[in-house]
Amino acid sequence: MDIDISCPNCGQIDFVQSVPALHAGGVSTSYGTNLYSGIGVSSAGLVPVIGTATVERTHTTALARSLAREPSQQPSGRLTVVGLLLLLPALILLAPAIGAIVMTHPQARTLGTWIGALFMVVVVAIPGSLVMGAVIARDLHNAKIRRGRPRAHTVWQAGFYCHRCGVAYWPHSPAPNVPARQPFTPPQFRWFVWNAGGYNNV
Repeated sequence: MDIDISCPNCGQIDFVQSVPALHAGGVSTSYGTNLYSGIGVSSAGLVPVIGTATVERTHTTALARSLAREPSQQPSGRLTVVGLLLLLPALILLAPAIGAIVMTHPQARTLGTWIGALFMVVVVAIPGSLVMGAVIARDLHNAKIRRGRPRAHTVWQAGFYCHRCGVAYWPHSPAPNVPARQPFTPPQFRWFVWNAGGYNNV
């Protein structure tokens, strides 16, 4: 099958590049060394700590970013640790609260007894619960991106970009509702890709 990959805007092919190749050329990784400082605890007490760490940085050009296949995923690992640490005091308070309820005479246990015993646990758990809610929202966001990635990739990898005209296009339609041989700006191109993946509103 002979596919015409010439730009629909200028009709030329000399400055045409596939979107995956353009994206790969626009993303690079560099390694370097960073200094860090802090305070450590030793047998002699607090001591200053100075050291180095090897860091990895990813650099992306504005063009490669504007033709991205998917939105960036939001990390949730550290936030999960923070949320669990914030919930720890509530768990510690839970044992005395339950103990207070158990020690109350069965006939004296009322709704007020339960509310009074568990009130502090609920109040202390609010910050941790809010953080864990943010973790759940991030995980749902990331799961939506992972589910839509195969569909978006099919549309994204079929695209071409003309460096002369600054437009992206598809020589043939890789999916329904994706117009072929029409020039689009990079944000418009990305909209079609993200729409195919189902995360255009992420």
